[in-house]
Amino acid sequence: MTENSADVIIVGGGIAGCSAAYFLTQQGQSVLLFEKDSIAAHASGFAFGVLLPRLFEDPSNPADELTKLSLELHKQIAEELSQEGEIVRREVASVMLALNEVDAEQYRKIYRSGSSLIGDARWLEHGELSHVEARIAPDIPGGLYLGDTAEISPSQFTNALWQAAERRGAKLVPAEVGSVVSDGARGVRVDADGQSYSAGQLIVAAGPWSTRLIEQVGMSVPIEPLKGQIVRMKAPGPPMRVSVWWDSDYAGSKPDGLLWCGTTEERVGFDEQTTDNARYGILASARRVLPFLSDAEVVTQTACLRPVTADGLPVVGSLTEQSNIIVASGGGRNGIVLGPALGRVAADIASGTDSGVDPEFLSPARFGA
Repeated sequence: MTENSADVIIVGGGIAGCSAAYFLTQQGQSVLLFEKDSIAAHASGFAFGVLLPRLFEDPSNPADELTKLSLELHKQIAEELSQEGEIVRREVASVMLALNEVDAEQYRKIYRSGSSLIGDARWLEHGELSHVEARIAPDIPGGLYLGDTAEISPSQFTNALWQAAERRGAKLVPAEVGSVVSDGARGVRVDADGQSYSAGQLIVAAGPWSTRLIEQVGMSVPIEPLKGQIVRMKAPGPPMRVSVWWDSDYAGSKPDGLLWCGTTEERVGFDEQTTDNARYGILASARRVLPFLSDAEVVTQTACLRPVTADGLPVVGSLTEQSNIIVASGGGRNGIVLGPALGRVAADIASGTDSGVDPEFLSPARFGA
């Protein structure tokens, strides 16, 4: 291999792309990873980072198998990185709050089902919630306590994945890919900053920016940006011992000493700016559930663009049966949970390895790519 060639080129330094690099280098493949900004510079650097267990199996959901694999890979990767002195995971319980009796009954049913998927789970009536977080609003009927959840810092995790891949020979190219050309059986070529690079396979893991690259080879995979904003606060009193979730929102104390609250779902194109309206909405929702946050001080606010597909499911697979271009994206709000599996499946396709996961229903072909 020359300096400008590799077995696999990856475009995108987020969790999916860095996971692909991690697994490819484990398999002895050479990798060039293109990232125009920095590793974890976008959604993979700003997400909340809680790994919730699956509450129930849903064989009808094509992403169910991928989610199961990814949660297993998160544990595996954390163990492997810990052997190199990198601690990327901490065990922190979560509580799914019921805001009304309809939600409460749903969570009671999940608890009564005794599902082995969720492990340590208990239904807590409001009076019992005080044992895990006494500052929850008094009119909350109860919550489903999940003792087997974990948290990561997405930025730290993604950077640790890349550093491990780099130690095994992967190379970072800090440039924006300008063009992509597929030469069929001979491989692919990408041009960046006036130079050409070649590889046998190309993995496109550039989040919502993936579509632009895919269109250059005459294909179409509808991946769009979904903006999400998070408010980080200095809150009074001790840190929360659990993260809490309600509707589509959440709050929890982080190792940086701040309490994070989110989030929004905004289809505003590639606008990554934070907004006052989002902050007001996040704070109003959080204070409804955790009234003590009325005295919290906002320290910072972040925004990022999550990649979502037209049908809301992730996309992973070759553009066509004969294509040497592989897409790994579309995790949306579950991007951090799904990142390792998206990277693993993409890496296995690129290297010709059987991942044990059939990505047929998640492949780009479902869009008529």
